[in-house]
Amino acid sequence: MIHNKTKIKSKRKQSNAVSESVKIYVVFMIIGGITLGVSLFTDVSICGIYHVTGIPCFSCGMGRAFRSLPDIWMAFAYHPLFFTVPFIPLLMIANDKVRNIASVILIIVFVGVWIIRMILLFPHTAPMEYNYNSLFEIIVARF
Repeated sequence: MIHNKTKIKSKRKQSNAVSESVKIYVVFMIIGGITLGVSLFTDVSICGIYHVTGIPCFSCGMGRAFRSLPDIWMAFAYHPLFFTVPFIPLLMIANDKVRNIASVILIIVFVGVWIIRMILLFPHTAPMEYNYNSLFEIIVARF
């Protein structure tokens, strides 16, 4: 009887953990969707990282990549991982092990691609240009 109670409690904790990770994905998808939507329809970046630090974020160029479709080569030039975006919502319905492994792989790949793009393209080649009007630049200019 005691073993069954601990089993039930363990399953509740697992389901709470799953719902927490799904909530995190939903929040990131909403933020990413809004950012991508604004970029797609207005040609304006609302990326907080870019406007505060002046440095392009991991997904910089994603909106331009989708906007340049159906020209696949131009889309790859703007962001070589644009094709992964439609599959990210599938992680919400995956089991814990698959979601965790896929999340780690995606993070490693996005960071790796970002580093390569920063080495090859930063600070003068679109979309990896430095934002000289960033909050950081404004603060540094005051001192």
